[in-house]
This record gives sequence, C-alpha cells and structure tokens, in this order.
Amino acid sequence: MKGLCQATSAKGIPFALLLLWLSVIPGRVGAQAPPDLGWLGISISDVGEELADRLGQTFGPAAGTGVVVVDVLKGGPAEHAPLKRGDVIVRVDAQPIWDVRQLQRTIRAQPINQRVVLTVLRESSRLTLPVTIGAMPVEARAQLAGERFGFLVRAEDERDPRRGQTATPGRIFVAFVDTDSPAARAGLRPQDVILQANGQPTKSLEDFDRAMRRSDRAVSLLVERRDTPARLALTLELPHR
Repeated sequence: MKGLCQATSAKGIPFALLLLWLSVIPGRVGAQAPPDLGWLGISISDVGEELADRLGQTFGPAAGTGVVVVDVLKGGPAEHAPLKRGDVIVRVDAQPIWDVRQLQRTIRAQPINQRVVLTVLRESSRLTLPVTIGAMPVEARAQLAGERFGFLVRAEDERDPRRGQTATPGRIFVAFVDTDSPAARAGLRPQDVILQANGQPTKSLEDFDRAMRRSDRAVSLLVERRDTPARLALTLELPHR
C-alpha cells in the first residue's frame, strides 16, 4: 500500500505504529486465530533521526536502523524473551531489520512455535534474545483484517447502564482509515459501523475476520454512519498492478 508507513492519524500517530498499537489493545492472549500469522505481542515504530544519531554514536556508523519496541503486551511471547520498552530490534536470526513493515512481514511469516533469535540494542549493550513465535490472537488478527485495504477496526462493547458491565458483544467500527488507500477512495470513514462484509453480518471481530478472509482484490461493506440516515454500501478495490 503506497505510503503506508508514512501515513499518520489525526493525532499524528504513524499508521504503522497505530496498527501495531491497536493489535495489542485487547490485552488477552487467550483465543487464538488459525496458526498462520506469527506474533510477538509488541507495539513498534521506526527509528527516528534523533535515536538513529544516538545509536550511531554508541554502536558505530553502521547502526541507526531497526525497529523500536514501544510497548510489550503482558503474557505475550516478547515478554517471555524478555523484550523491554526502548529496545531496538536490528536482526531476526540472520535477517537484518530495517523498518516496521519488514519486521511485520518477517514475524508474520514464521511458523507458530518457531524459535527465533532477536538481536536487540539496549542502552549500550547488544543482546541476543531467543523468542518463540506465538499465534496472533483472534482479536488482533481481526483488527488487521482490513489492513491491505487501508483500514483498521475495533469492537465496541455495549454496556448495560443498569449494571455497569458488558451485556452483549458490541458492534464493529472503523478505528482508522489511511488517507491514501482503497478504503479512503471508497468513502469509508473512521467511526463507521460495519454491519456486513461480503454479505455476511459482522456482529463480532470473529465474524469480520471470517468475512474478510473471503476477499481477494475487493470487499463489499454495508456500513452505518451517524450523520447519514440510510445505510451505505461501499466497495473497496485493490489497484491492479
């Protein structure tokens, strides 16, 4: 997706960081998606210029690239390594790591339960940390199901005001739309509620994930928007290359 790593949200959060941050928000390592997406349980961002300069001064001119660990999900594979906030991942086994997207592709492609060795820069030390790849939780996978079309989703819990607790599974709403994406071009907006995907009702993240798995180069969405009385039918199409 063109410009994916550079896109920012309204609050200036880089898209790649927001994407990983959302993927760990549920905080549960329980229900697992089918074991075809590797997962570390971290939120990450690219190395900025200031940090790159510090890395170069500490580790030599060849340093200055990699991926920064912004947060570590409790109970996830990375915590057991253990990775820490501020670590800079520069290598997975023999593969040098340059940016967020490369690390995402590398980890997601690993077999579940595969043991890999991360090379990490921590303060003034270069460490090698073995970590066992986990299966991405279903909540995280579902949030990323629209990633290639340029949008992310979240589940909105509906709370019973009389009891102050979750009563029923919430609706699925759009949490973020990349401004240069098929989703944006189709007219999808943040806070749109997704009622159907590819003709299938989406009453949970699991429903949304299953429906999106049937998408190849296009997906049809039925959405509800606060300022629009009628439901909207949108078709998101990937560009032909």
